[in-house]
Amino acid sequence: MATNADILPDIIKLNNLLIEEKDYSVVIENIMDTAANICNADCGFFYTLNDDNFLSLDYSFNKSQRLALRGSDNLPFFQTIYLPEKKNKNPKSLTELCYFNNEIINTANLYGSADLDNSFFISYDEANNYRTISVLTLPIISRKGNIVGIAQFVNPQDYNGKIIVFTAETQKNLQSVLSLAGLILENRRLNEAYGQLLESFIEVLARAIDAKSPYTGAHCQRVPVIARMLATAAVQEESGPLRNFEMSPEDWYTLHIASWLHDCGKVTTPEYIVDKATKLETIYNRIHEIRNRFEILRRDAHIEYLKKRLKNTDTQENLQAEFVSKVKQLEETFAFVANCNIGDTPLSDEDIHHLEQISKIKFIRYFNRMLGLSWAERDNIKNPEIYEHPSWENLLQNREDHIFGQYNRGELYNLEVRQGTINKEEREKINEHIVVTIDMLKALPFPKELSKVVEYAGAHHERIDGKGYPNGLTGDEMSIPAKIMAIADIFEALTANDRPYKEPKKLSEVLRIMQEMKNTGHIDPDLYKVFITGKIYQDYAEQYISPQQIDEINPDDYL
Repeated sequence: MATNADILPDIIKLNNLLIEEKDYSVVIENIMDTAANICNADCGFFYTLNDDNFLSLDYSFNKSQRLALRGSDNLPFFQTIYLPEKKNKNPKSLTELCYFNNEIINTANLYGSADLDNSFFISYDEANNYRTISVLTLPIISRKGNIVGIAQFVNPQDYNGKIIVFTAETQKNLQSVLSLAGLILENRRLNEAYGQLLESFIEVLARAIDAKSPYTGAHCQRVPVIARMLATAAVQEESGPLRNFEMSPEDWYTLHIASWLHDCGKVTTPEYIVDKATKLETIYNRIHEIRNRFEILRRDAHIEYLKKRLKNTDTQENLQAEFVSKVKQLEETFAFVANCNIGDTPLSDEDIHHLEQISKIKFIRYFNRMLGLSWAERDNIKNPEIYEHPSWENLLQNREDHIFGQYNRGELYNLEVRQGTINKEEREKINEHIVVTIDMLKALPFPKELSKVVEYAGAHHERIDGKGYPNGLTGDEMSIPAKIMAIADIFEALTANDRPYKEPKKLSEVLRIMQEMKNTGHIDPDLYKVFITGKIYQDYAEQYISPQQIDEINPDDYL
């Protein structure tokens, strides 16, 4: 047996290892090896018990056989077992008795105990041409008094190599060393629990964003996929500006967390803005109100035609031709307004002028506009009396009650948006989500190894030419993972086939847009090159976008 002086260097080494080593399995192996040196055991086994009471053999060693098996390598000898199923079974093994009785079991002659289930040791001894005699089985207890593992030591030897019995003093020393294993296992469980809590929080937050919009629900789930693909390809680059780019395990986890949380600020963005498919859409598409006004004008034209017929102001043919011409003009005018509402095609100066001329067309409103309003809507109107009586009104309107806080819901104002469906104030609100994201993430007490989550998540709308938001960072001021996030966010949005404000794009169209973004200083050219040459677009498309969007791609055409 080793003396205290003999084992002191091992204890000091173990103490240093506990401070420096992050790999749980390495620490456990060193604890077991140190404990084996204390008792001069020839063989040993370390079992882990998880929260669901599954017992697995994580580490085994045999000095005389020069064996050391880790994890699943031990499965041929010991299959993971569910301990509650063994509760009423007899006979029980040493590990089972140790668990159920929560006791140390010192067995001087293993095969001399007929009331034990020795199937494990029989199998182990036969496979390794070994003979197990003396076994010490100890429960590993957490600070809360729960069994978190079981350690076994086999065949202790004296200085002459003779197998002896484990003494009470040896048993006490082993308990002291194995208490470290209890701390390690408990800390591991706590770390895993906190990790699962963080992952669950992220998932809940992402689901909350998804629930706000039926159209962008997959975005938070797919950006992490693209980010991981592109980061992997960047790390594998052996030449060019990215040849020295590496990512530590902490960097990978940070990128994972950041990509899931990059849009968490959208919880404050009104869903009608996120999903705004047409220019007049708020909670619903207000083109229906305008269409009803055209219906009124058509009916007025029909009434005027019938009045002229009754008065015989002209021939029936002329009056009917006049009516048909007015109806055709109204239909064409409404079709133009409705097409402007879609936002697919940029509006020209001529289109804007035409909209303004249309807006001046008048119709008579007879009913009181102040009826059926909420108190907030009533308070938003300074001169309610002008809306209480019949009045001539413009066909397309910008009214004072269209202004709600920072939002302008004016009909003509929104129809005159030159490209897309989002007006200036709504664009500012959408852009604000990234500021909210940064503020939300800054409020979270991330551990040091996740300190870059805010940076990675908060920069996905920055541009390398410094024209992005919210901070106008240049490429030199952005980290590579932050630039990866920007590309992942853009590519997912362009390939998505569930957005109400745009038709699904072919893969070739998406890559042509991204090529232009690369050329105009929007995205990082080096990462874009990796994205194309590494065929990240293809790997992603095969799994996540519809087959109808995938067309023939020659990568050289998009570099």
